[in-house]
Amino acid sequence: MKTIIAATAAVISVIGCGSTAPDIVSPPNERFEAFRPLEVIPIDPLKQSFTEQHGAPEYVIGPGDEVEISLRGVTVTSERSTVRPDGYVSYSLLENVRAAGMTPTELDDLLTHALAEFLREPKVDVEVVAFKSKQVSLMGAVLREASVVAGGGGGSRGGGQSGQGRYALKGRTTVLDLILMAGGTRPGALLDRVQLIRAGRSYQLDIQRVLSTGNQSHNIVLQGEDIVIVPGANPRSKKVIVLGEVNSPNVYMFAEDARILEALTQAGGVTEAALRDDIRLIRVVDGERKMFSINFQKLTELGDMQQNLALRTDDIVFVPRTFMGDINDVLNKAGPLLSVLLLPATYRDLYSTGGGLRIDTGTPTEGAATFTRTLPGTSAKPVAAEGAEEEGSDGGAADE
Repeated sequence: MKTIIAATAAVISVIGCGSTAPDIVSPPNERFEAFRPLEVIPIDPLKQSFTEQHGAPEYVIGPGDEVEISLRGVTVTSERSTVRPDGYVSYSLLENVRAAGMTPTELDDLLTHALAEFLREPKVDVEVVAFKSKQVSLMGAVLREASVVAGGGGGSRGGGQSGQGRYALKGRTTVLDLILMAGGTRPGALLDRVQLIRAGRSYQLDIQRVLSTGNQSHNIVLQGEDIVIVPGANPRSKKVIVLGEVNSPNVYMFAEDARILEALTQAGGVTEAALRDDIRLIRVVDGERKMFSINFQKLTELGDMQQNLALRTDDIVFVPRTFMGDINDVLNKAGPLLSVLLLPATYRDLYSTGGGLRIDTGTPTEGAATFTRTLPGTSAKPVAAEGAEEEGSDGGAADE
């Protein structure tokens, strides 16, 4: 019990009283910062899966790809070749023909020209039959776990692959193309927070905005070795304390994308006595406690969504009855209730008038037991239960 009481006191002292409070600031414009233009994402030409040919994208062959080369004449002869690590292939009478970096059309033209030295008007066809040179990884809240495809050369649902896994780029492929190729997302997927990792850096993409508005600025074209992560919502990942003039003050758990409006709704809404134009949010920013002022009236009556601040874990939302000057005002006012909410229920009872100590929660209910011992770490004189004999002049109870 001593450990729990000491821990509670430490919590209150850390977030509470006696420290110099910083100035009250307006809520950061997090909602609108999410829609800022993306910074320039670098492109590596050697990892691109396509190039524009006559206004249309065409696949770029790379090491590891398998190509089928056919020579048409009286009979058709076909030969499969794997593009070697040095980027070359061999075919028929030709040795060491450069294939990497070319499109199938360009390789067709090159082979046709080279074979013309040995054959009259050769007719050549080139087709990529296995795409292995440029692959991307997809992780997160996609519909199904990936089926294991030998060589990772799938990349389409028709080929048997879906869900998380490695996908081969077969041409111009965007982030949204990849997600759809994998079978879509699971319920709760956060499409507005899709993560793209390229060349050791991470970029956040709003694919939900792409779907809602058609704006393709966040629908980035993928290149080899990209990693795409679709985060999923965790319904109980964010702890927030809601206090003050709300109908149900308590400690609540929220999803990752929760905002102030959801916190106040979960707490039963604000009371008639609430100061609606100056709700306070206390959070730790860079190791320093800061307090934000939120105008709930503007949010509900004028639709000012800038007031609907995104929540972070361990935030304290306090709805005052009257103006509060700084963090100390808020925490002094909320301190007793805050200490009750942070204690387990067993010890909460000991700190209430139902158990005889510290916090006035009203008249004890009829038949309720009255706590008759001094809590460890306190010097309070115990309240004798009705009919109980005093066990010592100092009011302490003998240990059992």
